[in-house]
Amino acid sequence: MPRIVIFLDLDDTILQTAPKCPPDEPLTPAAFNRAGEALSFMTRAQQRLMAFWLEQGVVIPVTGRTDDALARVAIEFTSWRITHHGAVIRQADGSLPTWWYTEVRPALVAAQPLLWGLSARLSAEATAGRYRVANHSVDEWLTYISVKADDDGAALTRLRTHLERTGLPPELALHCNGNNLALTVRGAQKHDAVQRVIAELERDGPLVTIGAGDSLTDLPFMRSCDFALTPRNSQIQLETWEKTLSPPGGIGLGWGVW
Repeated sequence: MPRIVIFLDLDDTILQTAPKCPPDEPLTPAAFNRAGEALSFMTRAQQRLMAFWLEQGVVIPVTGRTDDALARVAIEFTSWRITHHGAVIRQADGSLPTWWYTEVRPALVAAQPLLWGLSARLSAEATAGRYRVANHSVDEWLTYISVKADDDGAALTRLRTHLERTGLPPELALHCNGNNLALTVRGAQKHDAVQRVIAELERDGPLVTIGAGDSLTDLPFMRSCDFALTPRNSQIQLETWEKTLSPPGGIGLGWGVW
């Protein structure tokens, strides 16, 4: 019988910060900061869905979180783990597969001058732009640049527009959703990692794969799966489904799953 494998984006898909949760909804802490304080939560529907998936299938996180940030998520993942927006792929024992060094690391190595140069430029403009910049790496290799802001997304929208206008090097890709922006390396993204892990898992027999995510940049890895799921009011739903389903002058239908 085919195994069910769920490739799961985490933030804003199966957990989210309190302001993004439905009002008056009982919540369960789901992710914590380094001090042990709850930062993200799960609704009852999310808990039920997660419990069902863990019972019936294999759940593989596909996240922009680093390994340390993933370790602070209160979900027990027992199989592969995809972090750093796809740049880091770990086996169940936490090790990097041997093919990571020959297939993924070369793309990261080639992009290092571009990432460091762009990071320096963004950092120099961070105060004026009202955002903050963080570099993330595995071993000595920079994997992606994270940019965050505390406003309603206006600062990152301005930055995104500026980056798109000036143009990014073809080796880099831009991810933007709300008050999170990331610059990643092509060839070391979520869909690359999901496709490679699917190939590994298929060695042991047939699969049924589900891709779950909330942002437009999750769509490529979701398309690599047999089925796709997105939460209600996600970026995917608001920017694609509603536009497609809303007749001229009408009301968008929109649906999803929490």
